[in-house]
Amino acid sequence: MTVNDKKQPKRKARTRLPKSAADKLRVVERSATEHGYLVKFFAIDGYAPDGRRIRKRFKTRDEADGELAILRVSVTNEKTALHSVTTRLSSLQVSEAEAAFNRLGKRYSLGDAVEYYLKHFAEPDERKELPEAIRVFLDDRARAGVRERSLTQLRATLEAFSAWLTLDLLPDNLALELKRVKAKLANSNRATLREILLAIPQIERAEIRKIAGENGAASDAVPPSKFFAALSAALRKKTEAAAITLDGNFQPSNRVLVAALVEAVKPLPVPAVHEVTSDDVRRYLRALKAKDGKAAAARKTWNNYRADIHAFFAWTSDKQRRWTGENPVTDIEKFKDSRGLPSALTVGEVRELMNYVATYKKGKIARYFALALFAGLRTGPKGELDKLAAHRDVAKYIDLARGVIHVQPEVSKTAGSYRQIIIRPNLAAWLLAFPGEIYPANHDRLIKHVRSRFHLGHDVLRHTFFSMHVAAFKSIGEAALEGGNTEAIVRKHYLNLSSYQEGEQFWSIFLSARSSLALLEA
Repeated sequence: MTVNDKKQPKRKARTRLPKSAADKLRVVERSATEHGYLVKFFAIDGYAPDGRRIRKRFKTRDEADGELAILRVSVTNEKTALHSVTTRLSSLQVSEAEAAFNRLGKRYSLGDAVEYYLKHFAEPDERKELPEAIRVFLDDRARAGVRERSLTQLRATLEAFSAWLTLDLLPDNLALELKRVKAKLANSNRATLREILLAIPQIERAEIRKIAGENGAASDAVPPSKFFAALSAALRKKTEAAAITLDGNFQPSNRVLVAALVEAVKPLPVPAVHEVTSDDVRRYLRALKAKDGKAAAARKTWNNYRADIHAFFAWTSDKQRRWTGENPVTDIEKFKDSRGLPSALTVGEVRELMNYVATYKKGKIARYFALALFAGLRTGPKGELDKLAAHRDVAKYIDLARGVIHVQPEVSKTAGSYRQIIIRPNLAAWLLAFPGEIYPANHDRLIKHVRSRFHLGHDVLRHTFFSMHVAAFKSIGEAALEGGNTEAIVRKHYLNLSSYQEGEQFWSIFLSARSSLALLEA
């Protein structure tokens, strides 16, 4: 065996600096899946002067380009003589200036860049803290005539976001104060006797109530522990266990926590409008949970919250205010709307519903349901039906003589618009048969009972009106004009939702003979 045949030891690979290392450095856009979401980022790829491979991630292109410029200066200076200059600039400022010159290249001078920046960018005209800006925004929306239901939704979304962000950005030195506030809230929200009773088997509640009454602890104002000792061992064990479970499950909302912190810490640091970033909003949306508190919120919820926050920041960035330079929500993804067809009642369900309300409490709310179904008037607090019912001269607007309902601008959802709804024969018959008030005494309780009995969603009556109108009369334009909606919405949601036969039968639903007889007998 010759020397050459001997197995030679492997040589350790030598790391070599690539030729023109500064030119090899580059910014690339990449994406990765993290926690079920597609995340896009920018990365610097290349080699450092000592031959190490560089892999750095950045949220924006500008951040990546800035770091790239600094790295290129570092690589280039390995082979370039440095100039000795006497300057008042710190070493960090000199590095930033070198990076700026490298980024500008030969196209622009540093002076041009500074001039452009000062001309096109400015700090907000005034610092506006998030809670105060939200209050002013909601007041403005209320004066603009936004519906109470929409205002309530906006308020809930924006105040929840503000509270979450305040806690998320809370300084570390307030962590102990936050813990103390949580403990105080938990102690002040102990389970009441009523809550404990609901958490134990019904068969044992009567005995506990009796013992509680005998010991003067029947009121929720008295702590349940006052009478635990009077219970039998078995009952005491169950009630104490229920109380411990209820107390342990108590979790104050972010809004409650922030409100308590505002009282405890003066002043509490809260973010300003112009300080909110896209990353802040995206993190909040990702933190949303379903009703069970465990699963992530549905995509529809994401879209709804995103829309409310987007509307707020669009308003704050308006030229009239300039509380923020840009809307941080604009670039946040919006999921494709995958909602199914809107729910609508069948002819049989409508007939059963109307026959029921005709005799329920002597037909007190039959007029309400007839107008909601056969006129498509919007229901709910501050809805069209609500405003119409509160008008001093209802008979003037429900014009049976001319066969139309006049929906004036002050009644219509869209301010400044007027429309007419045709009173067709079956609606006229229902209105003549039930000439009372739209909202009689105790109407809230009566309407709630009917909605619960027939499992009626909020907008199902109006959805039924549109679907049956388009089915019977085959005119998207007329349905849109009468219902106060756009043709695009009507075409998208209600076209071919019901058949022509169903539409024809719907507009022929009159008071049944049985219901008429029951009313006469009553």
